[in-house]
Amino acid sequence: MKVKLFNISIVSMLLFSCTPVSVEEDKINAIIAEMTLEEKAAQMLNLGLPSVLTGEYWDLRTSIEYDSVRFTEYIEKLNVGSIHNTVHPHYLSDNEEWHGILKTIQDASLNNTRMGIPVIYGIDNIHGANYVKNSVMFPHQIGLAATRNTELVAETAKITSYESRAASLPWTYNPNADISFSPLWGRIAESFGEDPYVVSQMTESYIDGSQGESLADETSTAVCVKHYLGYGAGANGKDRANAVIPEGMLRQLFIPPFAKAIASGAMSVMVSSNSVNGIPCHANSYYINDILKGEMGFEGVVLSDFSDVEFLVEAHEVVDNKKEATWMTINAGLDMIMNPYDADIVDFIVEGVTSGAVSQERIDDAVRRILRLKFRLNLFDKPYSDPNDFPKIGSAEHIETNYKAATESLTLLKNDGILPLPVGKKILVTGYASNSLNVLNGAWSRTFLGQLPDFNDSSKQTIFEAIKATNKGVGNTLFEQGTDYLTDVNTAAVVRKAKQADYIVVCVGELPATEKPSDINELDLPSAQQDLIKKLSKLGKPIIMVMVQGRPRIIRDVEPLSNAILMAYLPGQEGGRAIADVIFGKVNPSGKLPYTYPKFTGNMLPYYHKKTDIRSIYWDYNGFYPQYPFGHGLSYTTFALSNFVADADTIMGDGSIELKINVKNTGKRKGKATVELFIRDLIASVAPDVKKLIRFQKIELSPNEEKTISFTLNTEDLKFVNAKNEWVVEPGAFTLFAGIDPDNPMEMNIEYKN
Repeated sequence: MKVKLFNISIVSMLLFSCTPVSVEEDKINAIIAEMTLEEKAAQMLNLGLPSVLTGEYWDLRTSIEYDSVRFTEYIEKLNVGSIHNTVHPHYLSDNEEWHGILKTIQDASLNNTRMGIPVIYGIDNIHGANYVKNSVMFPHQIGLAATRNTELVAETAKITSYESRAASLPWTYNPNADISFSPLWGRIAESFGEDPYVVSQMTESYIDGSQGESLADETSTAVCVKHYLGYGAGANGKDRANAVIPEGMLRQLFIPPFAKAIASGAMSVMVSSNSVNGIPCHANSYYINDILKGEMGFEGVVLSDFSDVEFLVEAHEVVDNKKEATWMTINAGLDMIMNPYDADIVDFIVEGVTSGAVSQERIDDAVRRILRLKFRLNLFDKPYSDPNDFPKIGSAEHIETNYKAATESLTLLKNDGILPLPVGKKILVTGYASNSLNVLNGAWSRTFLGQLPDFNDSSKQTIFEAIKATNKGVGNTLFEQGTDYLTDVNTAAVVRKAKQADYIVVCVGELPATEKPSDINELDLPSAQQDLIKKLSKLGKPIIMVMVQGRPRIIRDVEPLSNAILMAYLPGQEGGRAIADVIFGKVNPSGKLPYTYPKFTGNMLPYYHKKTDIRSIYWDYNGFYPQYPFGHGLSYTTFALSNFVADADTIMGDGSIELKINVKNTGKRKGKATVELFIRDLIASVAPDVKKLIRFQKIELSPNEEKTISFTLNTEDLKFVNAKNEWVVEPGAFTLFAGIDPDNPMEMNIEYKN
């Protein structure tokens, strides 16, 4: 075993010589001063875990076995800065085994290297600590956005951090702060949707829950906000596709969630793999150095995505070799490179500095940021956790929060009065998504794509199982799947069984997938699944369609054939139970669409489009025809709005006004209502949006209960990005829209004066 020559003595010296304010930076500077160039370069490497295991990177594994040569080379000789992800691709570890992995790596990093710098371990906690066996898996972000419940989002993030730290995993590659501009994009499920304000608020809440009061708290994890910048706006809707985004749009729509994340204390950002306006984001110095680190003052770590240096050579073709690609990304502002397979970039970085292609100052800046994150996480003192300190992993308390998140996400899109269903009737449950935990959980569920049945939890219920458990009585619940994702399995058998039923629940959905495997060429719900609904509709029985899918799929032809439609998104492990409880009325649905649900494949625009974007043949400048508008979501009760008032009709200078509106439950059931406040600039020097969301608030009301809610409107809410790419507010008139139903809001006019 090698003996540490440096960090114990120097850290001890610093503890006695520095004030509390400066001690962290002084420690960092002292460490950097003692490091060799190769040691600094190694800190900038983010290596895949399989690279230090036996066999090839993507081999199937049934146990953890370290390759002694590679382990010694990467961990003990180089003292690599970071390791990421799982034992790929099909092996799942519980928190105790994860602890063993981290202990092995960290003990070697601290005790068998010259500098004794701990590794920072990163993991894709996309909807919970989803790579830790027995952890809870929450609804994906798109469902959390539908809850419009920021406190609930923070709680899910807090639990995710707890269960991740139970496995000694301190760094989370989440939240996703992308604006999903195209519903064709398969990763829309991992985003908070199309609206910059919703994305910003949910991102802030997720960070607050993840990072807590201090990253040094052993139950907190550091977030890595992704993907900077414009990842969700690929021109063809495919993953990693080139986006074309004018700078004004970039600043008004795509940058604000990242600015909010940094203001909320995010210490790391992952750069997008795609290019914007032809320039790869991870090689765009303007985006990283000028805007992110310059304008936003970001002091944390900028990380590349998986193998993105090679991507510059093989896909973007902006350079012809990996060495120059490495220099390009570092000069553009990357501090750490996710280079999963080996350590070749360490030599490239060393050569870059010695040849003058990369400055020593740039390397020191990157290492300083990396060490800062490690100190904030207290990894030098406590590099891994004791699993025994985390008794609540997968606990009833955590499961209950998961169930609540699933129920609040469910969005009732249509109901002709058929829901809720009475218990005890004959119900046929059918469809591709009807009896699958994999479809409910989606991708990033124990495995990357979430398609393997091996990790399904027998204690969780599919939609069919949950409906059967609730709908008491022998033989009351019938089942026949009928279709796979794309093909007819046996719809004839479904029709035969449907003749015996009083109600039919058809569960349609998407194949669990993410990144490139999630690419599709058309947005229509697959024809096999639509045909099942069409055949069943001929029986004249009431049909309830449940959609289990991250993105909206075109349902124009089958929507009229359904008496009720419930959007479930990807609701996670408790999704089956939550769906059944909404269908039978145990839970009153309260979700609101986080994206515009298109009716036609050629009409895929977010709600805030310009009036000139779509016009009817009669020159109706508001000719926008979605299947369902952004913010749509029904309840089993009814609400009435009244007395929408302001304490002034004019905002002066940097002032503000107070708005109030009364909300009353006029129905017979307790329910939750989300009031959303939009603003429209009536005249502006740049064509204004149709409207823009600036506030939302969710409340619960008993029958006949009435509450007054208030919003503060300030000058910042009136601003837009002008032709010079500056945030400005211009004097003039504005219209405010407040409502629960986006098609029937209350309105008010105000004015702004300098």
